[in-house]
Amino acid sequence: MRLLRGSFVLLLLVGLSGSFAGTAVATPSTYRVQLDAMPPAGEPWAFLRLFPKVIKVHRNDVVQFAWAGTDTPHTATVVPAPDAATWRATNQGPGGPFEDPIVDTSIGGDDGELIENPSVVFPSSFGCGTAAMPCLFKGTSVVSSGLQFSNPGAQPSFDVRMEAPVGRYSFLCLLHPGMEIPVDVVTNGTSIPGPAGVDKRAANQVARAIAVDGAAADAQAQTVTAKAVEGGNTRYDMSAGGFSNGATANEFLDHPLRVHVGDKIRYSGTSEIHTVTFPMSKFKTVPFIVTQCEVPGPDTPAASPLDCADPSKFEVALNGKAISPTMARGLTNPHRFLNSGLLAGPVQHTFIAKEPGTYTFVCLVHGPEMSSTIRVVA
Repeated sequence: MRLLRGSFVLLLLVGLSGSFAGTAVATPSTYRVQLDAMPPAGEPWAFLRLFPKVIKVHRNDVVQFAWAGTDTPHTATVVPAPDAATWRATNQGPGGPFEDPIVDTSIGGDDGELIENPSVVFPSSFGCGTAAMPCLFKGTSVVSSGLQFSNPGAQPSFDVRMEAPVGRYSFLCLLHPGMEIPVDVVTNGTSIPGPAGVDKRAANQVARAIAVDGAAADAQAQTVTAKAVEGGNTRYDMSAGGFSNGATANEFLDHPLRVHVGDKIRYSGTSEIHTVTFPMSKFKTVPFIVTQCEVPGPDTPAASPLDCADPSKFEVALNGKAISPTMARGLTNPHRFLNSGLLAGPVQHTFIAKEPGTYTFVCLVHGPEMSSTIRVVA
């Protein structure tokens, strides 16, 4: 989950006439829905959105899902509900079939660790999803790609034939709340925008997301405020990354932060998960996730399901050391491991500058591109 202003506005105005040329033919069409978007070169941004914002298809049309970001994983999931938020409340809430993460209890609860829900990680079916054999969405059960990363040379990478009755359904990502759009299945003969018009509309929306939302998220990530606190010291406040309308800037300050001994440095969460972890080198030794085979007793390392005697026992576990805050918060040694744990939403974590030195830090979720430095002086 890592590596991600303007002439883009011009794209919003180009080709609007004709973008919605309709089609009412009975021959099934193939539509494209894009997950995420490629950021400008050098910008570590991701877009937790689906493009276009809404879509209509005829019954039996095929929808091809394409991953277009850098390295943020998503699922392309079709659910039999007109309102995605309501569906999530029931199905992704505590105890829901798609709750994520969940506690590992699959073999007697021997581990008790947090793992990614297999219903999120794995596709709803291993026997479909290609252009030659799309998965069939009939309007009664969930169809999902499972967790996938962008592979620019193999897009689109998940196909679904919309065989559901006429009505409204939802496309969403099981990993990212708010990453969802409605899809209307209409009767053959109803005039709706054709695939080319939908593609053009999606491209315009991507351009605006980059020019407006990505830039706003970037600005938030680069903003730091200073406030005088007790003892004549200063508290520096900033967010871990930036977030705006689904655009996430997976970055810390571009420049080192200079503070004095006794000062405090407080990081606040956003709508994307991050950690603030010292030193930066810990990214190599404290992985955010651990892949393994679920077995009685200690689980065994595995790179893929094929490494497990029973592939269905493959797990993606969240590393407890990565997601938990350390008791110690003082910057006393540039080589000492300190960790905020997961920062998201209202969660905050404060470090205290104790000893002079140059302290590097990283986000264990997004890696070295999301790293920076704090210089503590006397």
